[in-house]
Order: sequence, then C-alpha cells, then structure tokens
Amino acid sequence: MIKVIASLIIASLFFPTGANFLTDQPVDFSYPIQTNSAVTTPTRIINDSLGIKTTASSVLVVDQNSQAILYQKNINTAQSIASITKLLTALTFLDHNPGFDQTFTLDAQDQRAGGLVNLWPGEQVIIKDLFYLTLVSSTNEAAAALARSTGLKDFSDAMNAKAKELGIKDSYFVDPTGLDPANVSTPLDLSLLVNAAFANSEIVQAVKNDSYRFKVINNGRVGLAQATDKLLGSFIDQGEYKIIGAKTGYLDEAGYCLVMAVERVDGVKLSIILLNAGSQVDRWQEAKGLVDWTFSNYQW
Repeated sequence: MIKVIASLIIASLFFPTGANFLTDQPVDFSYPIQTNSAVTTPTRIINDSLGIKTTASSVLVVDQNSQAILYQKNINTAQSIASITKLLTALTFLDHNPGFDQTFTLDAQDQRAGGLVNLWPGEQVIIKDLFYLTLVSSTNEAAAALARSTGLKDFSDAMNAKAKELGIKDSYFVDPTGLDPANVSTPLDLSLLVNAAFANSEIVQAVKNDSYRFKVINNGRVGLAQATDKLLGSFIDQGEYKIIGAKTGYLDEAGYCLVMAVERVDGVKLSIILLNAGSQVDRWQEAKGLVDWTFSNYQW
C-alpha cells in the first residue's frame, strides 16, 4: 500500500495540476483570448530640459490619447477664464439648439460692454451666425443672444449642469459670454472641456475659420468678423501639425488665456491650456513653445 501511495505522489510531479490530476477537468481554451488594450503613454526623452519659461501663471499639456500630463504648472488653481467660457456656452447651446436656420432678433439685453461689436439691437440674423460669431470672433452680444435663443430660463444653471456631466468639478459659470470674472475653472477641468468641445464637429467647423462673413436679414448689412485665434496658419497649423480647435480669452482679472488642441501628422494629439499670460505676444509665443517643446521632448 505504501508503495502504491509513493508511486502516485511521484507520478503527480509530472502533471501541471499536481496531485489533483485524477479529478481536475481539462482547461477549456475555446473562449476568446483578450488582447492587451492598455493605452501606451508617451515616454520622456532623457535630457536636461525643464521646459519653457512662461508668463502664464497656469499651464497644462495633455496627451489626448492616454490623458497623460506632459507639462504642468499650477494645474489645480481655479481662476477667471474669460471667453474660454464660450466653449461651454456652445456645448450647452447645442443640447438645446432650436435650429441653425431659425431667425433671431437681438435686443438691448444682449449688448455687453467690452469687445468688438458685430451686431446691434433690432438686427436679425440666423442662429448659425450667432454660433459662429460666438466662437470665431468671440462676439459677446452673439453669445448672449445664442444663450437666449434656447429659451432656457437660466442658461447658467444649464452650463453648470453640462460641466458636471463632463466631469468638470472645480469650476463655476455665471454667464455665457465670459465677461464676468466669476466664471472660473482650473487647467485640469479645462482639459476636459477641450476634449468635449473639439470632439464636436459643429464647434470644430466654426473655430477653424480665420474670419466669418454674415448678413443681417432685416437691413441687408454684410459684416466680416475676424478670428481671435492668431495661431491659425502658423507653424503649428501647417506641415506636420494642424490646429484642431482653439479658443482665446482676455479680461483684466484673467490675463491672456488660450486653450487649444493640436494634432501631428502621425495622429498624436495634444491639449494645451494656458491661463493668465502677460500679453498677447506672450500668449502666442508660449503656446507655440509648449507645442514644440512637448513634441521634441516626448516620443510616442
């Protein structure tokens, strides 16, 4: 009997299931094999570069595919974001769009102090014009009228609800134009807004225009509004790079702001958030520097 038990123990050593080989069932390999779907994050090239010096008080660069943070500076600080607000205005409007071809009349409550005026009280345009003027030239009366065109009783409440839906949690919005400095957000929250806004085809079609021509229906006036994004056609918007979308903002309380999505020819996409730069020139130069530095210091 002892010899039989010893023989069984020795035999079990030659089976991967050990001593349970007499009772274990064969493994079923008929199920689908799961491939590794983990997203690869970019790898930092080892060098002595610490990044570029910015006048902007807050900066964030994110790889859109992996959501990896590639460059950061004060990314959790909530601050005024000026007309960057209009991206959330556009997203909220699109959820309640009464129709781009509908005619809408501006009135006195749409007028705002600050910024170039493209439309006047009593003028009628189609709602598509309001949408494009809001995003291309950052026209404040267009943004106010666009919000009013939805018929919502409290558009700001709808904006905050939309922000919550997008996972934005350290931000607050009080008006659709961005003129109120109480519209505040963090670079981390704005990266989520960039993802949502520039994944929307209607918004992307608008912001890629360097100007926008519109016609006032009831008086025949033709207007031409210039884009606030002066990086369109720059080196980060030609050759191997293209700007997917961008939005500028400025207030005394916010400084010069910019959010942008840039794509390289190989499909790599970056989100750039730059808040409270010291001047117009600083905003453009620092944005270009951040794109160049990131692509030069990471490999995908």
